[in-house]
Amino acid sequence: MSLESGQRAEPMSRARHAAPVADAGGDRSDFETVTGPALDDAAQDLLGGVPPEEQARLVAAKAAEAKAYEDAVKKAFGGKMGMADAGLPAICFLIVYTATNSLNPAVLGSVAVGVVMFLIRLVRRETLQHALSGLFGVLVCAGFAKFSGHAQNYYLPGILINLGSFLVFAGTALARWPIAGLMIGPITGEMTTWRKVPGRLRAFTKATWLLAALFAVKLAVQVPLYLTHHTTALGVARLALGYPPYLACLYVAWQWIKNAPPPVMPVTEDDEAGEAGEAEAAEMTPAE
Repeated sequence: MSLESGQRAEPMSRARHAAPVADAGGDRSDFETVTGPALDDAAQDLLGGVPPEEQARLVAAKAAEAKAYEDAVKKAFGGKMGMADAGLPAICFLIVYTATNSLNPAVLGSVAVGVVMFLIRLVRRETLQHALSGLFGVLVCAGFAKFSGHAQNYYLPGILINLGSFLVFAGTALARWPIAGLMIGPITGEMTTWRKVPGRLRAFTKATWLLAALFAVKLAVQVPLYLTHHTTALGVARLALGYPPYLACLYVAWQWIKNAPPPVMPVTEDDEAGEAGEAEAAEMTPAE
């Protein structure tokens, strides 16, 4: 069972399914009465001419989808502190090593910044998991550099993570189980039903390939610098290819996902029992 934008399919669960919509053309004031003025023009065009009940279901599904994507992005970054945890120690290492051309001060400075970030999380009573994960990442990078005696090895864990990420993202996209869908589906409640909706499957696959391409670019730039021991250039490349392009890719991916057909919720035992009860009641109702 599948559907595209502008086409209908038999709902998997009438109470929980956000039905796809036909052509635009509804009155804007009527739309705002049902959905409010907060949605963008694309959503307003999508809902034009649709009965209010179906509009409400579609709006709820899209709102849940937007929240799921936001949650997935926040989880990937660990929030603002997560971005600081990953960025500030690396910046400190780069500045100190470039200024002194000495490994030990750069390692100690990086670890010191990581410890400060850890203490800030504790003072703010944030979850211990996030605090420990940030400090652990700094210690791993510092350990690679210190015990190998080579400054460029500070960036080796990041290169290995990029390689693993590329393999996972590209592999799941090729297998038609894109990881973008696997991450967002459980949060929206649609689980893996997006695979039955060609438009959603395409959107999640494109988003996954986009991020896989980003990891490939990182590897193409960073690996030669690592192999030729250009530590300062490697540190600059890591920063330049870090959050700015990642955020840009996430924005483009979100545009594809939000313009895809709405989620289709899986049928549960309660849904099946309810529909069976409705059918039985309808059969028992005397014909007029």
